[in-house]
Amino acid sequence: MKKRWLTGTLFALMIISSLMSLFMPLEYVRGHSMAPTLKPGQWIVVMNTKLASAIKQPVRRGDLITFRNDGLVKQIPAQRLLVKRVIGMPGDLIGINRTTVYCNGQALKEPYVKYPMDNRRYDYDGQPAGGALFADASFQRTTLLKAHQYFVLGDNRPRSADSRWFGPIPTTQVASKVLWRLPFNNQNWWVRGLWYLAHAMPLLFLLSWFALAYGHELIRLLRGNQ
Repeated sequence: MKKRWLTGTLFALMIISSLMSLFMPLEYVRGHSMAPTLKPGQWIVVMNTKLASAIKQPVRRGDLITFRNDGLVKQIPAQRLLVKRVIGMPGDLIGINRTTVYCNGQALKEPYVKYPMDNRRYDYDGQPAGGALFADASFQRTTLLKAHQYFVLGDNRPRSADSRWFGPIPTTQVASKVLWRLPFNNQNWWVRGLWYLAHAMPLLFLLSWFALAYGHELIRLLRGNQ
């Protein structure tokens, strides 16, 4: 009876951990573009966008999302996931001047931005002198988002390659939305060990379940063939 209960528990844990890995995986932050909201190496739990839409939790303005690089930033591998904040939704008119972001004509209140934006010093459009136009304090760059586009920015505006650099991103490029920020950081060696262990959990539960459920039969079969 005890063995049956333990086998069932391991099987359930295997299924749950596998589903979590598929639909609500554990990721970690690379780079400084979302500081101080997200620190380099910090763990985050994300939700697959298809699941989020299915349970009526679609991406909204202000959400943190991950999306595939797909060549947006040449210095980063194409399949690397980037994490940014959604500033503009499909149909929004985004305006950016030297220091302020506007959405549909209203200046955004952004308490999460601790490093002020000065686009004179930013490589707008990915060009070394791209911020020159912002020397005129009255200049504003506007972008009207199409039906399937998001405008994304990093909270660390001086150090973020975002929609100012590569333009709006297609909604189909989004992989997930950030659910939770965890107090673990891969910059610590022992946390990296926990990271690998956490990602190995489905396999460990599978092996444990198989060993408990079929281990004796397998050993008996092997002995019978000797």
